[in-house]
Amino acid sequence: MTKLSRWGDDHPDLLGGIWWDITTAPEGGVTMCLGVVGDGAAVVARLRRSLSHPRYLKVIAQRYTLREPRHLQETISDDEEARWQALWDSGECASEEDFWRRRREGPLIVQIGVDPTINKVTLGVSPLHSAFTSAPIDRYGADRVRVYPDRLVAMW
Repeated sequence: MTKLSRWGDDHPDLLGGIWWDITTAPEGGVTMCLGVVGDGAAVVARLRRSLSHPRYLKVIAQRYTLREPRHLQETISDDEEARWQALWDSGECASEEDFWRRRREGPLIVQIGVDPTINKVTLGVSPLHSAFTSAPIDRYGADRVRVYPDRLVAMW
């Protein structure tokens, strides 16, 4: 995995992600998965020859480099912060307590991350407003985000 990580550092325009997969490994082992964007066949072939156990490497074609969903993750986080800052600055909330109550009520993104296995940003949203589930998909694209209702909101 260290070699894959170094390869990714050296080839950011080809790297779609690196992860472990226990479901496809031969003999009950673990498969190292390497997401590759574009035509990196020759580069990946050299990488495979440098591995001690190349049969445990699975190369998967991906649409976006890992940098792209990471950048989108930051954009979505910034957009969410701006949305809540705008509510705070608007004066619509009578008090800080009112602001936090409205924030808990949502719509609210409660988790955000990059899932290299699907080459998308994943968003856990408050299930209180089902209509909001489609808003991030409409804004950022179904090919770039996966939105799911997140049960962590019950902790609020």
